[in-house]
Amino acid sequence: MLKLYDSLTREKREFVPVTKGEIKMYVCGVTVYNKMHIGNARTYVSYDIMREYFINFKNYKVLYIQNITDVGAVVGDADRGEDKIEKQARLAGLHPMEVVDMYIKLMWDGLDALRNRRPNISPRATGHIVEIIEAVQAMIASGSAYVAGGDVYIDVSKIKNYGCLSGNTLEALSAGYRIEAESKKRSPHDFSVWKSAGPKSDLKWNSPWGMGYPGWHIECSVMSQKYLGNTFDIHGGGADIKFPHHENEIAQSYALHGCQPVNYWVHTGMLNVDGAKMAKSAGNFITADDAITKFGARELRWFFVNCHYGSPTNISAESIAATEAGYERLATYFYNLKQNAGNAKNAELDKLLKDLANKFEASMDDDINTPNAVAAIYEFIKLTNPIIVSKQYNLGNISAITEFFSKVNQVFKVFDFLTETGGKPDDREAKVKQLIEERNNFRAAKNFAEADRVKQEILALNVELYDNKDGTTYRLK
Repeated sequence: MLKLYDSLTREKREFVPVTKGEIKMYVCGVTVYNKMHIGNARTYVSYDIMREYFINFKNYKVLYIQNITDVGAVVGDADRGEDKIEKQARLAGLHPMEVVDMYIKLMWDGLDALRNRRPNISPRATGHIVEIIEAVQAMIASGSAYVAGGDVYIDVSKIKNYGCLSGNTLEALSAGYRIEAESKKRSPHDFSVWKSAGPKSDLKWNSPWGMGYPGWHIECSVMSQKYLGNTFDIHGGGADIKFPHHENEIAQSYALHGCQPVNYWVHTGMLNVDGAKMAKSAGNFITADDAITKFGARELRWFFVNCHYGSPTNISAESIAATEAGYERLATYFYNLKQNAGNAKNAELDKLLKDLANKFEASMDDDINTPNAVAAIYEFIKLTNPIIVSKQYNLGNISAITEFFSKVNQVFKVFDFLTETGGKPDDREAKVKQLIEERNNFRAAKNFAEADRVKQEILALNVELYDNKDGTTYRLK
C-alpha cells in the first residue's frame, strides 16, 4: 500500500489517484532570474525519484508538469516591487527574455546532468497570459477578487479555510506578515493576482485593468489546472513555499472552483550547507552547477537518494564522502559478484534477493523512504557477501541480482557499475589514505613544504581534498 505524507492533513495517507492507473503531478519550477541553486536541485531530484518509482514499480502512467516562472516573482517575494527578472536584466544590460532563456538553458543542463527525466510539459507563465486574465475576470465576477487602480487583489476574507495548509489563518496573521500592507488593499492580507506595470517595464500585457503582469501565485493555479484539471493528485515544491505561494494557490482554487485543487500536498525539506541555512549573506550559497563541478553529478544524486525527500538535510564535503564510501562498497560487491561465479545455483541467495525486493518496495511505499530502501540494499550486501566469497552461486544468481538492481536503477539512476567494464573498482583508496596520513604528519611537524609536496602528489591522482576542523576528507574524481 503506497502512502504519502500530505502536508495539508499532516499525516501519511494511502495514495488513491483521481483516475485509476494514472497520476497527475505538478511541481513548482524555478524563477529563471539566476542560476538554479543546490536546494532546487535537491527538490527536483526528489520528485524525479518519486515519479520514476510510480512508473517503474507501481505501474502508473504519470503526467508530470514542472513550470517555469518567467514573470511575476517580485524581489523579496513581497506583493509589490520590482520583478526579479527585470531587475536582473537591468543590472546585466539585457532584455528580460535574454535573461530568461539563458537561465532556462542552465537549468536544463543541470537537471540533465543530475539524470532527471524532463517533465511531460514545462509551461511558462508568459505563455498563459490569456488564461490568467480569464481566471482573474472570473474571480472578480464571483466577488472573490476586486480591482484597486490597475491592480487586482483576492479578498482573503471571502476564502474558505484560508490558512489550512500553512496554519497562517487570518486570525494568526498580523499586518505586513510576508505581504506588505498597502492603502489600495481592503486588508493587508489580500494578495495580488494582477499587477500594474510602469511605463519602463518590458514585461507587461494589456488587460481590462490596464498594462500589467500576473501575480506569482495565480500563474501556478492557472497552469496546473489547465493541464491537470480542477483537482489533481500531487502538488510538490519546497517547504519554504507552503506560505504564501501554495496557501494562495488553494485560496485561488476556492475562488475559481470552490474546491481544494490537490489531493496530496507533498513538500521537500530544506537543505542546509555545512550546517547552516544557505544564504548569500552567509557565504554558503551554492549553485547547482558549482555543486556538480565540486562533487560530481552522480555523487550528488546518490547523496540525495540517501536522504528522505521530506526531511531537512545538511550537505557538506564530509556527508558526500560518507555516501560515496557506501557507493564504493556496492561497486566492489558487483565486481566480486561477476568474478566469482561457480556452477550451482544458490537457493539462499535467491531467497535473500526476494527479501530485499520486498523490503525495498515496502520502504518506498512508506512515503518514498529512500534511506530505508538503501539500508535494505546494504543489509543484502552484508548477508550475501559470504556466499559471493565462497563462490557458491552461478550465472543465474548473477542475472537475477543484476536484473533487480537494474530495476532499482531506473529510479535511483546512479548505479554506473552495472554497465561499467574493466578492472576492480578504484584502487586509489589505499594510496590516498597513506598520503593523507603522511601529509598530516608533516603538517603536525610544521614542515609545510613537505606537506604541500604530498598534497600535490595526492591531487595528481585526480582527487579533491577538503581540510576542515575535524581533519581531511577527500573525493575520488
